[in-house]
Amino acid sequence: MSPNASPLDRLAGLGWNASVPPNGFANRPKVPAQTDNNNSLGLATPEPDVEIETTPEHRNLVAGDPTVTGWTRAYDDPGVSALRDRLRRENGLSTLETVTPDQVERATELFHCNGFVAVRDALDPERLHDLREAAARIIEQIVDVDPDCGAGGGAGGLPHRYSFGASSASRHTLHEPAWCALLDMETTTPILESIFGSNDYLVGGAGGDLAMPGAIEYQGLHSDNMWSTFHDPEQRVTIRDLPTPVVTINFPLIDLTPENGPIRQIAGSHRSNDPIPSLNEEPDWMKLSTICPVPAGTAIFRDVRCWHGGTPNLSNDVRPMPNVEYFAPWFRSDYILRCMPHERWQELSPHGQRISRYVVADPGVDVVGAGFVHPRARAREEHVESVYAAMTPDAAEEYRRKR
Repeated sequence: MSPNASPLDRLAGLGWNASVPPNGFANRPKVPAQTDNNNSLGLATPEPDVEIETTPEHRNLVAGDPTVTGWTRAYDDPGVSALRDRLRRENGLSTLETVTPDQVERATELFHCNGFVAVRDALDPERLHDLREAAARIIEQIVDVDPDCGAGGGAGGLPHRYSFGASSASRHTLHEPAWCALLDMETTTPILESIFGSNDYLVGGAGGDLAMPGAIEYQGLHSDNMWSTFHDPEQRVTIRDLPTPVVTINFPLIDLTPENGPIRQIAGSHRSNDPIPSLNEEPDWMKLSTICPVPAGTAIFRDVRCWHGGTPNLSNDVRPMPNVEYFAPWFRSDYILRCMPHERWQELSPHGQRISRYVVADPGVDVVGAGFVHPRARAREEHVESVYAAMTPDAAEEYRRKR
C-alpha cells in the first residue's frame, strides 16, 4: 500500500446513481406554505405524512430542493455541471479565519462571535487514519444494503446523504474506538473548556454526516434542536438567549473544497430569533457561506443553534464528516443514551471517563444495536426488537428504562 493511501480510497467509484431522481422520489411532499425552517419542537417533532428517513428533530425538512427539479443525478447533467462551475468560482466564506489548537483564546472568541470556528491540525495522522478506516467500514455497510444511495437519511432524508449516528441501531457511534478517541484530545479539550467556561461539560453522543458523490441537493438551513420545546410561560426567554447549550465538533476526513459538500454556516445566527428561511426563500449568499477550503483533520466547532445546512457534493469523492456532541454543564436532553460499551469507557482518560459518565453502559451490559448499521429505520427497529426478544423480559425492561 502506498504511504499516501487512505482507507477511503477503496470507496472510489461510489455515488452518482442516475436512477435516483432529484429529491429521492416524485411524491416527496411539497410545502408551498412553509416560509421558514424554524422548528422549536425538536425531538418532539411529529412524523411527516410520508415515510422519510430522517432524524426526529429534522422531520420538518422534507420538502427537498426545488432548484434541482428536472435534473438527472449524473456528473455531466447540464444543471449539475453549471452548478459545479459556479461553486468552483464563488463557494466559500471569504471571511473564514482558521486557527491552530494552541490559539485557544482566539478560537473561543471566533466561536462566540460567529457560532462556529475551524481549528486546523486537530487530528494527528494516527487518529485520522483510524477514523477514516472506521468510517469507510460503516459506509461499505450502508452501501451494501442501499447500493443506489436512494434511502438517504440525516436532516431532511435526502438521497446520497446519511447520518452515521442515525444509521446505527444504537443511534450513536460511541461503540467505535476511533470515535471514542476523539472525546478528550489535547487539541480540542482546552477549547471546549474555554467555550463552556468549565471542564464539567458532558459527552452527549457521536455520529456525523456523510455526503456521497451525486448529492446534488442543498439541505435546508436548520438548527439541531437536541431538546423538546423550550417552555417559558412568561415568554421572556428562548433557547437563543442562553449561553451555548451544545457544541458539536465535526471532523472532515477529506479536504473540504467548494464542490465536495462543505457544510454551510450562517455567522451570528446562533443568537438570532429571526425565522430560518426555507430553500425557497434563502438568499444565494447563504448557500455559498461554506467552511472551505479547509484540510482533512480540521475540527469544526459549532454551536448547534447556528443556522447550517449541507451543500451539494458534485465531486467524485465520498465526503465523510464524523462528529462528537458535547453538552454544557447545565444542559440535559432526552437525546442522551447509554450508547458506549463499558470496555470502551475504561480505555478513556480520567477526564474522558468523567465527561462520558452519562453515555456509558453498565459493566457486562451490551449496547443494544451497536454494530448494526442500516439506513432504513424499519430495519434498525426490527434488529433492536430482535435483541430485546432474546433477553429475558425483566432484562429487556430494565434496559429500556435505563436507555
